[in-house]
This record gives sequence, structure tokens and C-alpha cells, in this order.
Amino acid sequence: MSDNVHRPLIAVTVGRDLPDRPSVLRLTENYVRVLTDAGAIPIVVVPGIDVAAVQYVMERVDGLLLPGGIGAPDPHPRRFGEEPRPETVIDADLDALEIAAIHRAVRLGMPVLGICRGCQILNVALGGSLIQHLEPGDVSHLPDLPLNAEAHELRLEDGSRLAGLSGARLLRVNSLHHQAIARPAPALRVVGRAEDGVVEAVESADPDRWITGVQYHPEELTSQPAHRRLFEDFISWSARYAADRDQERNVSA
Repeated sequence: MSDNVHRPLIAVTVGRDLPDRPSVLRLTENYVRVLTDAGAIPIVVVPGIDVAAVQYVMERVDGLLLPGGIGAPDPHPRRFGEEPRPETVIDADLDALEIAAIHRAVRLGMPVLGICRGCQILNVALGGSLIQHLEPGDVSHLPDLPLNAEAHELRLEDGSRLAGLSGARLLRVNSLHHQAIARPAPALRVVGRAEDGVVEAVESADPDRWITGVQYHPEELTSQPAHRRLFEDFISWSARYAADRDQERNVSA
């Protein structure tokens, strides 16, 4: 994709660096690197803009990436009918931004990739719920390890998009989360779990839609082809979405 005209634009949501620096917006550089390496142009979308502005942006981009990372806040549990636990850290403006972006992207048929918090807010926006806090157990989901270190197994469903991209049904992945999906949204199906049963990956229930959420951090593991292919496939589908949209606009012009 050497010609910028054919490089898909990917909206990337960013939130505040809570709780230490609430006036600072945060985005890990590896998200930018992995998108540009795959041939895309990331477009940062910030909290505090109204729904009409979010929709305006989404109608001009080709894919949506919902990131996570160190210090990422939790989706507000009232959005799935619960009150916050003491461990829950909330950024209501980021929730509003991402939910508006998800709803518009889904309505437009745009590819969506959610990572860590992004996987959780994707599930909440589409009608699912979360485990607010994972108690210590056989698997540590918030280990004291570098983010590029493998922490536990990922067991993938046969026939899932992720299994096809990775060429395997069993992977080792990193981990940095204290919440996880409880009830999957009706539009999503669980396709990956850790060895303790915690949900680690979801996909669209419609195989013709590219909607994927992963609880781990593949942007930190792209030296491995299985994780790099996830981003390459996301960008490929985003480029296809852009081409189809442009063709429709040319026909209607």
C-alpha cells in the first residue's frame, strides 16, 4: 500500500492516563507502529467530543481500533446493571466516546478490533456484561511480568477466524487485566479462553462481519506471525471496506 490514497484510515480511541495524570491522554506507541507496519494510517479520536462529531469521524474512516494498556480505565458497570466495585476505575467520557464509535461502526459494517479494555467495552456496547474483578486463581491475569512475556494459554475454537489466522488452536499469550467478559453480547461469540475458562477472545456471530475482541495484547507480540496476522487481516478488511464504500459513492454520484 505505497499509495496513501489506498491506505485505510483507522480510528483509534484514546482515554485519560488515570489515576495519576487525569489531564494527560494516553496511547501506547506500539499501536501506532503495528498499524503503520500493516499499511494503515491511524487517526486518534479523543474523549469529550459529542456524538455527532464521533459519527462524523466514523463516516470518514475505514476501521475502528479500541485499545487497552497499562492504566486503562474500566467500563462503567452501570452500563450492564451493576454498581462499581472498589477496584473499578472509570472514565465516563471514554465510555461515551467508544460506545458511540462502536455503534456507528457496527451500523456502517466497518471492521472493529478491541484489545484488552477495548474487548470489554465492545462487549458492553453490544449488550454484554463483565466480571468486574478477577480473584486470584490458577491463572494470574495480572502477573508481574513484562508485557511482551507469555503468561498463560489461549485455547481457540476450531473454525474461528483467530484459529485460522494463527494456524493453531493453542497459543501462549501475555496478560494485563483484572476484568473479563462475563455474559457475551448477543452479536458476539466466544472463540478463545484461558486454561481457567476466562474469556480471552470473541468474534462476530456473523462470519461475514469483521468484529474481533481479544483480552490479551497482540500488539506486544507481533514478532510472532500468529499475532501479526491479526492486524494484517484487520487492515486488509478495512481496505476492502474503504474500496466498497468508495465504489458505492462513485455509483451514487
